Amino acid sequence: MRIALLALALAAAAQAADGDTRIATWQDDRTAAFLLMFDDGWPSHWQVAAPELQKRGLIATFYINPGKGEYAKFPKEWEKVRAMGMVMANHTMTHQGAATPEAGVKEIEDCQKALYALQPEPAPRLISFGMPGVKEWKLPGDQHQATLKANHLVDRPPFTDHGAVYHLKTTAQMLALADKAIAAKGMEYLVIHGVERIQPNWGYQDFWALKQDVFLPLLDALKERSERGELWITDHVSWHKYKAEREAASVRAAPAGSGFTVELSATTDPALYDLPLTLITSVPADWTQAVVTQGASPITVAVAQGAVRYRARPGAGPITIAKAP
Repeated sequence: MRIALLALALAAAAQAADGDTRIATWQDDRTAAFLLMFDDGWPSHWQVAAPELQKRGLIATFYINPGKGEYAKFPKEWEKVRAMGMVMANHTMTHQGAATPEAGVKEIEDCQKALYALQPEPAPRLISFGMPGVKEWKLPGDQHQATLKANHLVDRPPFTDHGAVYHLKTTAQMLALADKAIAAKGMEYLVIHGVERIQPNWGYQDFWALKQDVFLPLLDALKERSERGELWITDHVSWHKYKAEREAASVRAAPAGSGFTVELSATTDPALYDLPLTLITSVPADWTQAVVTQGASPITVAVAQGAVRYRARPGAGPITIAKAP
């Protein structure tokens, strides 16, 4: 009997008190993050990949080479890809490598200028960088990193063991990466080059074309995991921002009238790290809805399992939580 009573007391003590607030590991308190990346600016990206992603409400990062022929022929189509909500990233200007350090810097910075022209605001901002597979790159490592830093570029994870067609050939193999992320409550990613084009028949396939009977079931399965709350499918920079802000953040809550005030701060630079974090605050048992306000934009949030979940920006002012009338 004493052991049972002690267990009940410990369980009660472990329950969150009203006002207790935590920062979700990933946006909307999803279990893990998964990133889709498309390299080299192939026509199949705007013909197949981006429309299929948009159809499912998914986003991805597209690493472009504005001076490469396949991209340069279709600038208006790439504007449409951006309008679909996809995120453009730096893959160097031409994908031709660099015979000198100066050429390497120019490859990076010229691509950066093209990206700002394609998506001009805000500036400066963080942009993802993916190093292309080139035969020659004579930009020394320290100078390479300094160039990335000067241009607010964030180096993506390596291609090794994450390339569709090159490393991973089946839907099951690719989904195993997503399930690995879920099991670890971490992040995984997939790098795709071309995607099979069936209609219209252009007479050739893009580089390392991923078959549609692999690609489309992959997207469907990722969407299912997202809808179950298991995956946050996002772009590389958003993942980077969220992780950096979360790791640098602190949160403090206090009673305020019949509700609560929450202070969220982070040591990251708010000019570059401006992505809202997801917070979960415990509220009284008789609440069914709450009004959450940061700045001048109140939102009404449903209470689930004794808590409200909402997004807030670090350093953007106090957050007030009140019972909805």
